[in-house]
Amino acid sequence: MCIAKFVKENGIGIVASDWEDAQRQVQETDDEKYRKYCQNVRDLQPVCAGGCFTKQDLLRALTISRQKQSAVDFEVKDIDDSLDYILKHHCSVARFGDGEMDLIRGRSITYQDYSVQLGDDLKHILQQKSNENCLICVSDVFNNRERYNSNCRHFWELNLQKDLNFYREICTAPWYGSTFISRPYIDLEDKSKSAGYFAKLKQIWEGRDILIVEGATSRSGCGNDLFANAKSIARIIGPSRNAYDMKDRIMEAITQYGKEKLILLMLGPAAKVLAYQLSQKGYWAIDLGHIDSEYEWFKMGAYEKVKLSNKHTAEHNTDENIEFVSDPEYENQILVKL
Repeated sequence: MCIAKFVKENGIGIVASDWEDAQRQVQETDDEKYRKYCQNVRDLQPVCAGGCFTKQDLLRALTISRQKQSAVDFEVKDIDDSLDYILKHHCSVARFGDGEMDLIRGRSITYQDYSVQLGDDLKHILQQKSNENCLICVSDVFNNRERYNSNCRHFWELNLQKDLNFYREICTAPWYGSTFISRPYIDLEDKSKSAGYFAKLKQIWEGRDILIVEGATSRSGCGNDLFANAKSIARIIGPSRNAYDMKDRIMEAITQYGKEKLILLMLGPAAKVLAYQLSQKGYWAIDLGHIDSEYEWFKMGAYEKVKLSNKHTAEHNTDENIEFVSDPEYENQILVKL
């Protein structure tokens, strides 16, 4: 029996006419089909043990095909290395996820409407080289996606099918940090390292005066001990949607109250622009995004994204049915509401 016919009839892989056809079929291979390939290989293992169609060879070939399809010319440091870089250099951080890439391409997202200026600002920052003053981060999804759970892998495989060439075109720096420094738990397949990631994060603000700049529904650190080791906490409250439209007023408030403080930004796409521009002014500003939701899920040992009842939850961007709890300590930390 010819090899192609054997592979096709037994459902243990793809049969392609050329490399382009192979790439297309790999892109169309979803998790269910991939698991079926694996099961068929297991069923055939006794038959194939003496030949070239071993389970290991097939899985290796599929993995290589998937990784070649996602190959990029830049390096993305993992969570550990990115956190070590921040701790060593006390650098600012601007993180880019799929939402920021949509905005650069001219697409509005749930909590930020597109504008030409915002798209230009984000593109400019993304194309800067990271240095000891500011770490630019992108999603660490271009290789080794087996690190993530099936939902995360599926999301990014679909995302890269449409946007991989855009990443190749627009990410011109030689290396980036990992955007997932603020997503170090829920999407990971192996969650055993998450405690260590959060310990490193807490080292960043340990014993420091911090200024949290966040949306009206975020309440980062409320009801948990995420920032308990900080010397002091002050807050600037901005809008939960379209914060970039108030960027200049937010920047004015930060420069008024943020001197000698570590500035932690949880303010959507506006946080990336603010962090970078603040770094150029000599401030230490870190865009931490949805760190509070991740920490809440970590503390409860969640294996899916549980909606929080008393504050904003990551991926629940319409902020519906929130029941705010009276918190005098939080209210006393607020310096200004914009």
